[in-house]
Amino acid sequence: MIDWPKSLISEIAERRCILFLGAGVSASATTDDGKQPPTWVAFLKDAAKLVKDANFNAAIDELIDAGELLLALQAICNCADEGDFQDLLNEIFHEPNYTPSDLHKAIYNLDSRIVITTNFDKIYDGYCMQPKNEGFKVIPYNSTSLADEIRSNRRLIIKAHGTIDDVRQMIFTRKQYHEAKRDHGKFYEILKALFVTHTCVFIGCGMNDPDINLLLEDVKILGTSSRPHYALVWKNSQNQFRIQDWANTYNVKALEYEPDHVALTNSLVTLFDEVDKLRMSTNL
Repeated sequence: MIDWPKSLISEIAERRCILFLGAGVSASATTDDGKQPPTWVAFLKDAAKLVKDANFNAAIDELIDAGELLLALQAICNCADEGDFQDLLNEIFHEPNYTPSDLHKAIYNLDSRIVITTNFDKIYDGYCMQPKNEGFKVIPYNSTSLADEIRSNRRLIIKAHGTIDDVRQMIFTRKQYHEAKRDHGKFYEILKALFVTHTCVFIGCGMNDPDINLLLEDVKILGTSSRPHYALVWKNSQNQFRIQDWANTYNVKALEYEPDHVALTNSLVTLFDEVDKLRMSTNL
């Protein structure tokens, strides 16, 4: 179980905390027949099959095995048929009827006013947008109304890399990262401001998004380490020197849990109990 810092419990209770959801959260969902969303490596290996040239295919496999995932994906996009690639994206991120997991529900129960996600799928969005769950608005990174929505009292789900609903606007490859920073600089300014003014908890994230890391590094330079952000990570899944680097470079403190979604969910349920108790006692 995660030993939650009291300061973090207070910030979540007061809704001064942003939850940042990565692919690990989506991976906990299942279809009725037990199918789960693929890992990034599994997705890339499937996508690489769209490349017909054997030499290019072998080179892409080398990039995947070396962990050069963004470059591998860029190579696939360059070499594969565009229509086939879009069909694959829809097959993986849109068509499966994934059922939200207990992890999704535990995150929802924390009732953070702002949730940011790099996930293209709509698993968490769909759970929040059910008729019984009112007051949510889903905003993509390229929305011109994002700043106004943040200043409102609405609960927001910010799609930092876009959504499967608009495949051409998804930030997926190295080239698309550069284009997004060029064409949507205001979004990254807003994101930086949110990191300055809020504590962020990264859930299911690999902490390897180049844009997010650059923003965190800038924010670290502006502030101090007395109010860290937090990353929830599997115990012993990360090199200890990498964890120390997160703290030194990005002011992100790792909170470790036993390596499965059940343990993470149980920790979040315990966190909710503490948050709810504080909200009840202070009428938050």
